[in-house]
Formats: sequence, C-alpha cells, structure tokens
Amino acid sequence: MMKIIAKSSGLTLQEHTENVVAEGKKIAESYPFVMDKYKSMTERNLVKRLEGACKFHDVGKRHERWQTAVQKDYQIFLDWEKVNGGTFSDFQRSVKNTGINLMKANCRHEISSVIQCPNLPLPMLVAIGAHHRKLSKRHEAKWVELPFKMNGSQEAWNKFYSLGLEFTNKAAFRFREVLKRHYEFAGIRGLLQLADVRASITENEKFIPPFIPFTYDFPKGWTKRPVQQIAEESWKDDLLLIRAPTGAGKTAASLLWANQQVQNNRADRLIIAMPTRFTSNALAIDVKDDLSDTGLYHSSAWFKQFHNKVKEGEISKHNASAEQEFARKLLTPVTVCTIDHLLMCLTLSREDHHSIAFNMAHSCVVIDEADFYDDFTQANILVLLEALNEWKVPVMIMSASLPAASLKMYQSTGYEVQEIKEDISDNSRHRCEVKNIQDYEKVEELSELLIKCIQQPAIIYANTVSKAIEFYNWFNDNTDVEPMLYHSRFTEPDKLEKEKVLIDNLGRKAWEDGTANGVAILTQIGEMSINISADLMISDICPIDRLVQRAGRLCRFDGKVGDLNVVIPYQTRENKKTKEKTKGIYPAPYGSFERRNMKWISKPALQKTIDLLKLQPYSAQDFVDFINIVYAKLEDFSVRAKQNAKKLKEAFARNWIVLPKANTDLDDTETTFWKSRDIDNNVTVLTAFPENPYFTNYMEWQAFKNENSVDLPIYLIQKGKHLNMAYQSKIYLKDEVIMVWRLIEGVYEFELGLHFKEEDIIV
Repeated sequence: MMKIIAKSSGLTLQEHTENVVAEGKKIAESYPFVMDKYKSMTERNLVKRLEGACKFHDVGKRHERWQTAVQKDYQIFLDWEKVNGGTFSDFQRSVKNTGINLMKANCRHEISSVIQCPNLPLPMLVAIGAHHRKLSKRHEAKWVELPFKMNGSQEAWNKFYSLGLEFTNKAAFRFREVLKRHYEFAGIRGLLQLADVRASITENEKFIPPFIPFTYDFPKGWTKRPVQQIAEESWKDDLLLIRAPTGAGKTAASLLWANQQVQNNRADRLIIAMPTRFTSNALAIDVKDDLSDTGLYHSSAWFKQFHNKVKEGEISKHNASAEQEFARKLLTPVTVCTIDHLLMCLTLSREDHHSIAFNMAHSCVVIDEADFYDDFTQANILVLLEALNEWKVPVMIMSASLPAASLKMYQSTGYEVQEIKEDISDNSRHRCEVKNIQDYEKVEELSELLIKCIQQPAIIYANTVSKAIEFYNWFNDNTDVEPMLYHSRFTEPDKLEKEKVLIDNLGRKAWEDGTANGVAILTQIGEMSINISADLMISDICPIDRLVQRAGRLCRFDGKVGDLNVVIPYQTRENKKTKEKTKGIYPAPYGSFERRNMKWISKPALQKTIDLLKLQPYSAQDFVDFINIVYAKLEDFSVRAKQNAKKLKEAFARNWIVLPKANTDLDDTETTFWKSRDIDNNVTVLTAFPENPYFTNYMEWQAFKNENSVDLPIYLIQKGKHLNMAYQSKIYLKDEVIMVWRLIEGVYEFELGLHFKEEDIIV
C-alpha cells in the first residue's frame, strides 16, 4: 500500500502531523500566561484547541487528487536524487518549479481538511481554513469555483463569510464586541500557523528562534531614580501616565514597570512603541544589553540588525530572516517597533495581522513620546488603546511634555486613569536659559549667533531638510568647521556612520573624557533618537512640547544651564498676479499652506509658543506650566481624523474572519481606505543603481535596496522628475519586472544626503 505523504520530499503525513503537534505542545508549554489568559477571557481551553487543530490541520492531504499530485512530485525528487545525490533542500535550490504537479492539481488541502472535519468548533475550523493564508476574498475562487471547489467547499466558504459579516452592521459601535470575539478565534488561528511553520522549518533542518522568557535585571550599582520608583510602584495601574523631564531615566523606568507586569502575571512580554524608526533604532541599542532578548521591527530594521552580519558571514540569511520575523510577530520577549506597526495590525488586511494582534494582547505596552503625534495619528492611537483595554493589556504612556488636558482624552478609551504621575524631584532646577529670540529669512542674518557655535559644542535644530542644509553650507562657506549634518534622507549605512560621528563627538563618553566638540545640525529626527549633548543650542521655533524635547539635549550629562537661542523663520512670497510681496512666518512643518490665499497658517500651538516664550531661565516645572497653558484645552480631532479612526474600527470588524481582497505589504502604513498618519505614503528612491539589474531572489533585492535608497513622499519625487534629477528604471526579479525610481549621479552625496535644489520638505 502506497504511503500517505505530506510533502514532495517524501515526509509522511503521520510524521508531519506528529511534528506539528509537538511544536504546538512546545508553544503551549512556553507561553503558560497565554494559555491561562485565553481560558480567563473565553472560558475555553487553548491547549486542547491547539492540539486538535494541529492534529487535523492537514487531513485534507489524504484527498486522492492531492495525493496523486504530491506522489508525482516526490518521484521527480527521487529521480533527481539518483543522479545528483544531496538533500531535498539541495533539490529545491537547484531545480525550478519544484512541486509543479501540486500547483496544477487544483486541490487546496486546507479546504479539504475543513470539509472532512465539519464538527470541530468554529475557531478551529477557521484556523485550519486560514493556515495557508487562503481564507481571503482574494482567493474566493479556490473555495467556490470549478475546477477548484470540492464537495462541501462552497458551504464552508459561506459559513466563514457569513460569520465574518456578523459585526459589519454599525461596526464602529460594536468594536468591543468584535475585539472579544476576534481574540478567541485569533488565538488558535495564529498559533496553528506558528506550529506548522516551525515544524516545517525543523523538518528542513534549519534554525528556528527559541522561545525566550522576558527577564530584566536593574543594573548593579545603580540607584533607582524617582521616575523609576514611580513606575515600579505603580504596576497595578492598568494605564500609567508618566511625565518626567528628559534625561530622568524613563527607559529604565519602563523596563522596571514591565518587569512588574511579568512578575505579577499581567503580561509575558513587552512592546515599546516609538514615534519613528529612528527613535526605535536608538532605543533598541540602548536596552539590548540589559534584557533577555530584544527584537527590532520596522522597515529598515533588517539593515540595522542583520544586513552587515549576513554580508560578513556572522549569520545566515535564513537565521536573520527568522529572527526578524519573530520580532515582527511580537514573539520576542521585548519588541521595539513603531506605533504604525501596532496600528496596522488592527486593519487585519494581512493574515499575520491576526497573529500580531493576538500576541499584542499578551504584552504590556509602552508608548513612548506620546505627545509627538498630531491629531490624525492620536485618533488612531485611541482606537488602539480601546482595543488594548478590551484585551486587558497594561499600558504605560511616557513623555516629558504630557499636558494635563490629555487625561480626559485617555479616559475615553475605557481605562480608569485618574492622574498623570510625575517625577518632580528635579523640577525646580533651571535646565536652560532662552538667551535670544530672533526673526530671520536668510541664514546669513544669524551669522553672529552661528559664530558662537564654533567656540563650543553646539546643536542646531532646523525644521526642514533644506533649512538644515542652508546652515550646513553657511559653516562650509564661512568657517573651517565641518558640521555634522543628520536628517531623514540618508541611506541606512550613511545614517549609521552619521550617528556614530555624532555620538563620538557629543555623546556621554565624549563629555566624560573632555573631548566633546563640534556642531551638529539636526532636523526633527534628532529630537529623541540621538543621545547627545551640547552647551549651546540654536533652534527653529516649534510648539513648546517639541521645544522641550530639543532643549533636553542641552547640558544633558552635567547638570549645567544651557544656552537656548530660538530663531523664527520668515518667508517673503510674491503674488504672481499682483506682483505684491508679503513677508510672513514660515511655520513648516507646524502649519499649512492655503493655496487659495497663498499664505501659510501656523498651528495654534506654534503661535501660542511664539507669543508666550520669554528671555528667561526655564526649569522642568516652568516647561510643564508652559505646556499646560498652550494645551489648556486639547482641540477636538478634525473630521478627517475622526472618520479615519472610524474606518480602522470598521476594517477590524469587516476583516475579522475573511481577509480583504486588497493585500497589503509588510511595511505598509495604510490600506485603500485608512492611513496611520496624515501623510502621503513614501516611495523608495534608489541613490545608486546596480550594474546588473537582475536579482535571483527577493532577499538580494531587499539587501541592495536597503543599502542604496531613501524614502521620499510622492510630491517630492515628482519635483525631482521635473528637475530632471529622478527617473524610472526596471529591476528584474526572477520573472517579475519592478519599476523603481532612481537618481541621476551626484544628486545624493554623503555630506548632504538626498537634496533637490529649490525645494523644501517636512521631516
């Protein structure tokens, strides 16, 4: 009798099933908190459900059509093996179109499995039907149309589809209902896929990341600072709001708080959500030595953590990809990511979003620099907090500039939070003194101030890339100083080199050694991501909460009073019709341009900051009072922000069982109907083009792109095209042709980054 096999390698169905069951058991044993919380939340036994789903997930492979096809593919492998020798992995690498007969069989084994197990509980059936990402409107034909469908597949699809419609009526108002229901289904759905994937990787004798529990030991020899004591002692708060000055020790405070959550069985892992990938990079570096294991996930994390190691042979591509995937799915004991990653998973627009959402439900979540976001993203974050509240997830929100008025906003999410807890131990000490407030239109008008920068370590904050480059050019033209320029439009390897130069010259060790020197010119990405300090600062005007962040880089390591000079950019515009010239504040990115009236409108917070800022010393308490005046009443979210947040709830309710037709990519931050931020999606532009535009696999293409590209908004790419500095070319990836944007030679350079002339951009 012919043996029933599960794969074209000849592995039997019994062997594979036993492997998946064994992996499911390992998962259950590795995550006891998850099993207990699932029982508490659903009154169902996840251990038994996972075991049953693992046992029955591939029974459909017994289908005659599927077995006939896989046996033919197995014979092809045996014939190749006789001639060439080697393993099945060698066969896959050397032969194109392995599994060709299975591809032509028109028999989805997971659909067959669902049909053969009609009496299993619905969550298990959904998990089995989805475990190869085909429970999707995009793949509906595989369920309901000939030659794909099997007897019973139409009925199975109808069952799943009608279940998915359960909450679409008044979806936004039923958000908590679908959150609760989704949790029950997503648990078995995500863990079955995890068990199946890990079993398959093990069968190929490849590396799989181990399950590592969260551990954190407060560094020996340290004394806990006030904010750290507050965080550790407040672990019972379901939502902990903490305000503390920059440099107060908030990172260690968040780790102490997370440790209490894990020790007291309120979570089993930590997620730290940062505003940008730059800040998440910096934090991952800061905390990695003190923690059991830290995963970093965002669009450039691959390059940051793994690319050089792969190039130098320290780690294989497979191992690096496996660890990156572990972090992406929030399976590492600590994951540092951007807030967009968490928001995006609530769209449920990819199969792995179900797993990410379920894993998030067993974490404690730290949202750092919560005041960084505009109302559009804040409205999305409130949806996220509502979900976390329903899933009983402890949350800590930290900022140096959290206004008192924000308390009511956070209470609206369902968390019973009564106060913002604050470290006031060092609030009265003067942190900086505003020495100068000056208007300017051309950088040359600030020459007297800029000359002071060459006499001592200094930091200059510009609100736009073009303005930062103007400052850079002034120093090159007028002094012997070569300033350190850092903004968002450098390639990944150049960012690493720029960050190293900044730290070497203005970091803590440089100050301790007495070697601190130089002038750093930064845009907004330097407000939080780089741990540097200077005695003198020149900053473009910005809302007070952002100015507090910038001022936190003054005398950061020695407790002295730094000199802060605030400059206000102006711009003269000419009316093309009347030729009349008008001069006004140039508030970008803290304002909007009205094309109808051809003038800039400053955001209220920016204008209030300009009106209230005085030439005087400021303490942390002074800054808190300033912020509370400027944000005495938080403005209601815009209609666009509210509608967008509502669409996030509707997407979750619409996609909670069946995936949508439109697929999203790994690093997308928007869907067809929803966006995480009120900005156009960025497009990758190559700063260099490969000599050979043919790539054998996706990993090679990604590696090249990560090393030789910058992301730009679409409007700026169009400007580059208009200036004949950017154009499109073809990249060939196996049988796929990809159109990419590229720059003409010389537009990108290490000193300035990517800079089109006669343009400006918000960063």
